[in-house]
Amino acid sequence: MSHHNASIADPFEFARRGAVLEAEVPAGGFTRLADQLRPAGAERAVKYRIEGESRDDKRFLVLQLETEVVLGCQRCLGDVACPVESHSRLLLVREGDELPDEDLAEDDFDPIHASRNLDVLALVEDELLLSLPLAPMHDECSVSSGGPQDDLASPFAALGKLKRSNDSNA
Repeated sequence: MSHHNASIADPFEFARRGAVLEAEVPAGGFTRLADQLRPAGAERAVKYRIEGESRDDKRFLVLQLETEVVLGCQRCLGDVACPVESHSRLLLVREGDELPDEDLAEDDFDPIHASRNLDVLALVEDELLLSLPLAPMHDECSVSSGGPQDDLASPFAALGKLKRSNDSNA
């Protein structure tokens, strides 16, 4: 079920026919995503499904993706597993045509420019990057919350004590 160099030859025809493309790719195979991944997450599978859809005279791609990426926790800097599930509906707009305005009557889709040989992995990676948490963190983190008790464990507090003891010995 793997299409590592997948492209859709004619995305408008793909959508008109209601065709389906499903695959599973290692997370480390996405170059822009790989920069953010921890080594433990590079082999995790990104499962995606693209289904064509036609409504009136418009063509859409419905993209579903599911994975669990391993990123760096913003609090403790350790590895944190972040589940990602995304469901997007993309309106296909021919290259050179203007994208519809943001204030469309329907807002259940995002317009994208599409041309022959649409790069599926780039499309999946774009949606995946948009779905990542801005500041990944553990629910319960080992790093302290910064309360009064935490000053005692702080390396700066220890330096302060050392400085005070040196000042009193002088």
